[in-house]
Amino acid sequence: MMKKALALALAAIFIASVLTSCASLEQRTAQRSPETTLDPKITVTSSDALDAAAWLDERLETIPDRVVIGTNAAEYDVDVSALEDDGYIIRDLGGEVALFARTEDGLDRAARKYAKAVEAGAAIADETYHEGYRIGAIELAGRDISEYTIYCPNEDNILASASFLAERIEEACGAKLSIEVGEKTAPYISLGYARDDALSTVGYRWTVDEGGLTIECSDGYKKSSSYCAVRRFLESELDWFGLYFGFEDLAEADSVSIPAGKSGGEVNAFQWVVPGTDDEPQDRFDNSYPYLCGIQHACHGLSNNKFGAELSKDPKRAWEGEQPCYLSEDFLEITIEDVISYIDARIDAGANIGEDLFYIDIAAGDNPYWCDCKKCSAMLRAEGTVAASVIKWANDLSSAVDKVHSGLAYQTFAYLGTNKAPKSVAPNDLVYVTYCYDTSCDMHAHDGRDCTTERLEHLADGHDNISRAAQLEAWLSLTKNVYVWYYSMGQGFMTLNYVGIALDDMRYFHEIGVKGFYMESHDGQTKDTCFGTLRAARWVMNQICWDIDMTDEEYSAYLDRVLGAIYGEDSASYIREYIDLTAAIQRCGPCTHCWWSASRSPTLVTKLIASSFDTLFELVESAIRYADSEDGEMRSTLLSAACIYQGCVSSYFDAYEAGDDDRCAELSKRYALIAPRLEKYGKDASKCWFGGWDGSFADFNGDMETMAWGAWKKYASFLNITVPTREAPERVSAILG
Repeated sequence: MMKKALALALAAIFIASVLTSCASLEQRTAQRSPETTLDPKITVTSSDALDAAAWLDERLETIPDRVVIGTNAAEYDVDVSALEDDGYIIRDLGGEVALFARTEDGLDRAARKYAKAVEAGAAIADETYHEGYRIGAIELAGRDISEYTIYCPNEDNILASASFLAERIEEACGAKLSIEVGEKTAPYISLGYARDDALSTVGYRWTVDEGGLTIECSDGYKKSSSYCAVRRFLESELDWFGLYFGFEDLAEADSVSIPAGKSGGEVNAFQWVVPGTDDEPQDRFDNSYPYLCGIQHACHGLSNNKFGAELSKDPKRAWEGEQPCYLSEDFLEITIEDVISYIDARIDAGANIGEDLFYIDIAAGDNPYWCDCKKCSAMLRAEGTVAASVIKWANDLSSAVDKVHSGLAYQTFAYLGTNKAPKSVAPNDLVYVTYCYDTSCDMHAHDGRDCTTERLEHLADGHDNISRAAQLEAWLSLTKNVYVWYYSMGQGFMTLNYVGIALDDMRYFHEIGVKGFYMESHDGQTKDTCFGTLRAARWVMNQICWDIDMTDEEYSAYLDRVLGAIYGEDSASYIREYIDLTAAIQRCGPCTHCWWSASRSPTLVTKLIASSFDTLFELVESAIRYADSEDGEMRSTLLSAACIYQGCVSSYFDAYEAGDDDRCAELSKRYALIAPRLEKYGKDASKCWFGGWDGSFADFNGDMETMAWGAWKKYASFLNITVPTREAPERVSAILG
């Protein structure tokens, strides 16, 4: 962590220059023509150094040294061949500073390192970053790892994991291990499956004895278990951080020794966890989040699979705008036949029950139009919920199909009218219920502890987390097979409190017996809306799945390390402070609907955001300023767009009504930074979703005042209140307050 006092002082100078010149570093760089001459103090030794040299020239007002930069270092008798892709060499040669690397990424990092030292008035120290093997030697049971052979079964998933292990061992220390199929012979690294319920779906254990290392993976879900075991072992024993996410950092060490008698392992806290990653971030972020158990969660299988479609009004769009009569004998018979045919087709296509076919999704279509016939109405009155008829149908269907194809479970919803559990109609052991926290509060912990009475004014009755948690626990009193659909709706540009409540939420789910959950953790609904911090949320939630008993302090330290990996070590402290402040603002604010929340601008916590906007802005600007790589700068810059948009909308009306023209002008200048910053990374601000799920609530406009009034008009209309206008200016801020 950098010292904040110096960093924020420098940031203030930087911000002032941005606002007075209205030309950011990236804008000035874009305006620089190819013919522009570099500062005469800069010499490049290779054409691939031109970008880094130009960046350095733009960054520093005065370059105190003669600087030579490039990938060609032969003239200086420097060998760059052993550097990693992000590695570099800095040498103070006495009046001349050499910045050498093997790649453009390395040169960029070296230039940034030098620039920050110059700005801080620090001496330029010689440094070699990421050269050669990170670990001098690895020993297992007293033998060098190069003496070992990896043994594993002849099975595709475990063979792939064995290959990955061999590749990473070679990358770490240079030892090349062969892989053999068959009986192990000492010295060995044995990788295999274990049939043990104690390992859940993807748990593992390992031991080291005189013969070598044995890693046993659960056979509960082979697609992921060996994948998890190898990566988690490397992370825990070699301190190889980030193997799941593409931001890898292997700690340097002279040697690593794992002695005979040492053992370890982990068991996943939930049977499965599936992240919502249908929108892959297009920012060179390797979004390789592994499913702990990649079994498809319940998701409108009735309509998606067209079960019972011939009874629908529109078979081609079966159950998309209607629900069947779940107590109809015809519907039961037809859906039994359809589900059996579906399973037959999956098996014919190569699927195997218990290996890659576990569940059949029979969850209801996405609509609330439940049958109100006499039988359904009578069951509703008796059981207090339409879920009773759905569960009865699911019980009857699953029991019938199980006689033909045993070993499968059947996924249903508690969602959109069926959240409330029946009084007495309980799911059988084959039926699994996914409880959806839809339309709940996403500002506060999902157990409802913070959804106090005075905070509920913006939520409809029963949509607070107190009510939702009570419903979830009622389902758990009927069946042990309950999962949660976790609505962390990262809409558009808004950064919500996910990393702030994730640990509390996952502890709560685990304590009450939830088996698993689906994290609907989008960075937005299009590939142009990846501006939030949900990458970090997905990452830390994955870690909690393996370490559900972690303390608050351990969670905080892990989050710091994650942010360092994503944004860069020198930027991470600012991003952490930004996240903590926004999370605190939102957590102490009112309960808000998970689909709209702070993405409905002006936000319901607008006063707190407005009062903190200058601090938030300084933090993201500092993160940009002190980024240690181009990728880190990019991510901080994208986050700054979220910060600026939300802060300007939240701050504008106070300044407008106070007649503070200077503040309005300052906000407009900040707002004007958004479009060129996004354009630098190939994003068109006019096509980005700055608002809610449907993208229509608050539209981006190059003119902040027009955008703010347009956003307010839509927001006020949404709340059914009188719409203040510039012609009839009721105090917008008073209403928002």
